[in-house]
Parts: sequence; C-alpha cells; structure tokens
Amino acid sequence: MAFSIFKKVVPWVSFLLLITISVVIWQNENAHKKEIILTSTQTTATQIKIRVEGLINARISSLKLLAERWVERTPPDFSRERFLQFAEGIYIHYPGFAAINWIDPSGVICWVFPEDKGPLLMGKRPAAHGDPGYRKAFEQAGTSLQEGVSPCVELFSGGLGFEIFWPLVHNGQLQGYLNGVFQITHLMEVSVGKIILQDFSMKIFEGERLIYNSGDERPYETGHTFKSIQPFDDISFLGKIWRMELRPKAAMYPYEHLKNWPVLAFGLTISIAVFMLLNYLFRRMELYRAARNQAYEEVKERTKAEERLKKNEKVLESLLSELASKNEELETFVYTVSHDLKTPIITIEGFVGALREDFKDVIPEEGKKYLNFISDATRKMGLLISDLLDLSRIGRLTENKGELQFARLAEEVVAAFQPAIREKGIKVTVQQDLPLVYAEEKRLRQVMENLLSNAIKYIRKDNVTPVIEVGAMTMDREKVFFVRDNGIGIEKAYFEKIFQVFQRLAPAKKIAEGTGMGLTIVKRIIEHHGGRIWLESKPGEGSTFFFTIKDKEV
Repeated sequence: MAFSIFKKVVPWVSFLLLITISVVIWQNENAHKKEIILTSTQTTATQIKIRVEGLINARISSLKLLAERWVERTPPDFSRERFLQFAEGIYIHYPGFAAINWIDPSGVICWVFPEDKGPLLMGKRPAAHGDPGYRKAFEQAGTSLQEGVSPCVELFSGGLGFEIFWPLVHNGQLQGYLNGVFQITHLMEVSVGKIILQDFSMKIFEGERLIYNSGDERPYETGHTFKSIQPFDDISFLGKIWRMELRPKAAMYPYEHLKNWPVLAFGLTISIAVFMLLNYLFRRMELYRAARNQAYEEVKERTKAEERLKKNEKVLESLLSELASKNEELETFVYTVSHDLKTPIITIEGFVGALREDFKDVIPEEGKKYLNFISDATRKMGLLISDLLDLSRIGRLTENKGELQFARLAEEVVAAFQPAIREKGIKVTVQQDLPLVYAEEKRLRQVMENLLSNAIKYIRKDNVTPVIEVGAMTMDREKVFFVRDNGIGIEKAYFEKIFQVFQRLAPAKKIAEGTGMGLTIVKRIIEHHGGRIWLESKPGEGSTFFFTIKDKEV
C-alpha cells in the first residue's frame, strides 16, 4: 500500500520540483537582464545630465567672458561691429546657441547673430513677451544688474526654449543686455547626440510642463516588466531645475528577448520527460514486485515434496538474485536519469522507434504523424543538449596544441562533406599554400566543419554556379583565414546576432534546420585560441567568414 502511494506521488513531486526550479531560473534570468537594462539606463541618464549641465554652464561662462571683454577695453566700444565679432566667435566655437542678441537699454533687440535671424528678432521687446515668467526674468536682470534666465517659452524666432539676459554695466551705467537664446531641441541634439537618442526615449519637464520629448519611437509603456525601467534625474543650472525621464526603446531591448522563452520551454520539456520516465519505471518495478510475490506463493504451495521443494528453492534463489540485480539496475537507472539530461531524450527516441516497429500495422496515420512530431522534437532537443554540452566543454577540456597543416585539415573536412557537395554541384576550392597554425586539431576541425556545413546548407539548389572557397590572406600583418560562398547572404544588421546563442535568421530557417548554436561554438573556439571572427556579406551575393588564430608564443 505504501509503495503504491509512493509510486504515484514521486513522479508528481519530481515534476512539480523541476517545474519550480525551471520557473525560478527563468525568473532570475529575466530579473538579471532587467537589472542590466536598468543599470545601463541609469548610467546613460547620468551621462546626459553631465553633458547638458556642462554644455549650458560652458555657454553661460562664454557669455560672461563676452561681457567682461566688452567692457574691459578703454575707451569702451559698444559698436555693432565689435558685438558681431565677439558673437561670431562664441557662436562658432561654442555650439548650442540658437542666437546671440544685443538688447539696448530701452529693451529692444537691436543686433542679432547669426544675422539671417535678424528679420525675426530685431525690434522685438522682451518686456512685451506674452509669457509673464519671461518678462519677469528680463525685468529682474535690469533691476538687479545680475544675469537672469527665463523659463521655457515659445521663442520669438520659433520653437520652445529659454533665454539668458546678461546686463552690461560700465561706470555704473547700464549699457544694454547680452541675450543668449537656446532652442531646446537644438540644445539636446548638440549635448546628447543622435546615437543616444536612437537607443533611448527622453522627456524633460520644467515643473509640470513637458519641454522636450525625443519621441521618435514608442518606448516601453505597458507591461509590469518595464514599468520600473524609467530612471529620473535632475538637470540644474542658474537656479533652474529640469526633471529628466529616460526609457530604453523597444528596438534596443526587444521584449521577446527579455522573456527568455527558450529557457522556460527547455525546463518544461525536461520536467515532462522525467515525469513520463518515472511513471514508466515505477510500472516496471510493480511488475517485478508482482513476479517476486508470485514466486513466494509457489514456494509455499510445494512444501509436500522435499525434492520438489529443494528444486523450487533453487529456482526461487535464482529469481530473487535476478530480482535484486534488476532492482539495483533500476535504482542506478533512476539515479542516472536525475543527473543526465540526455538520457530522457534517448529513452523517448527509443520507445518511439519500438512503437513504430512493433505496432506499425496497428498505428493509424494520425498516430504515425504524432510519432514523427515526437521524434523530430526529441532529435532537435538532443542536438540542442549536445551543442550546449559541447559549448560548455570549450575551454575546460583541452587537448595539447600543436602546429597543424591547415590545408590538409581543410581538405579532410571537404572530403567528409562530399555527398552534400556533389548533390548541389558545388565547386569547392582549397588554397594549397595555406600557412601552418598552432591550435587544437579537434577544435579547429570543429570550426571548419561548422563553417563549411553552413556554406553548403545555405546555397540554394537553384544556384547556377555554386562556389565555396577556403583560403588565407594577410591583413595588417596578421594571418587571416576565410571561408567564402555565394549563397543566400546575410543582412548587415544581423552580423553580430548570428554569433549569439539560439539566433537563427528567418531566411535560414526556411532553407535548413539547425540549433542556432553552430556559430556560437565557432566563435567560442576561435576566442579560446586567442583569435577573432567576423564576416562580410550581402543578401543574394554570399558570405565570407574571416577568423584568426593566435601564433605560438616564442
């Protein structure tokens, strides 16, 4: 009775435990990636704050320098030519100004640089501006004879921005005002740069008013995952405080990438496989248990004849020994299942094959189709696990390195792929003067197998003149090996992604199967040998994969 309950509970407990572990790992991975994004966003927000504050303060200092130099000349020269000379120097060497103006003591804009903005600004009176905060900043600059800064308003020249009024005083008399005009959008482009704005969405508030919104692409706005990825920071200068909000754009951190669905799917698959195997094992153990009990009953029934009893005792001993051996094997098998991820996959493939062989005349077509689905899924999972194990071994299990004839190794790999090469009619060329390399032969062979396999797979059958070339060249005094084909090619946007785990491009999926780890393994091996790998490609024209191998240290 206890064993009956045990055999029912253990598979479910194991299933729930594995599911829980999978979900915890999945959630931790999601949280880790989210933390990386948040840290990156916070760092970028700090950089933007430093850039904007630094630029504005530098421009304020330049206005101060202009005011000091203007009045230091004896006798003072407040001519238009001198203003334009100073303003041009500051405007050119200190980008960020929308305009630099001169306002006479009566409060009228008289001179403007750049001069093409003169028609928009000359004759305007700041004291007559429609915004009361703007008028107040100008009036305070005149009464206190100290610099004043306006709130963000609609500028006379158009656009949202703010202005700085710097009164010029000589011999106690107000000579006029230097007027620095800053247009917010232009200021952000100069200080922040387009590269940052391509990856992040930025908003700036003055009080409750939105004064800047990069807004060229929708940032993450929905979903619990991204609500907290919105660092705030304050930009302050001359008593003004702007509040900045920064969010990463969807193109920089795709939502699907952050969810790590392959990790969760892998955990669920393993959990289901272990659950099914444990059920099967306990059913087998129950059969052996019933057989052993039956043997005991037969022994009791044969107590009348001593000779038969002895014979039955020997049979019983044999059965008990066999049962003990089988139980030990089963216990060992259960232990192996719990420690070997590949065992469930192999077992599933074996039983699918047994079903096909033993019941091929009984299974309907729909059932055969389902068996094909299971076989295909287990085969892909087996390849994935093998690639994962292979990837994890690189750098841990190492062979002795030695000098290898790269041409010989390349020709051996080409010979191994001859059936596929002949099937597509591909012309394969291997340079005969290839240099020696210092590497692990097994790993370097693995690199060439992956690169050549990809080149063959992604040459379409309708290619009239399919060509693959293996060779080497010298670039910047460095030996560079390459594998070139005229297959389907790769778009430049995916040059980095294809070396990442589980990354397969849509055109490649339509042509051939794969785990999305071949190039990841290649990159890891090359880097383990102190080299690097990159590619050049154009869609429809083919691809060339270049890689280097570090020479033996003398």
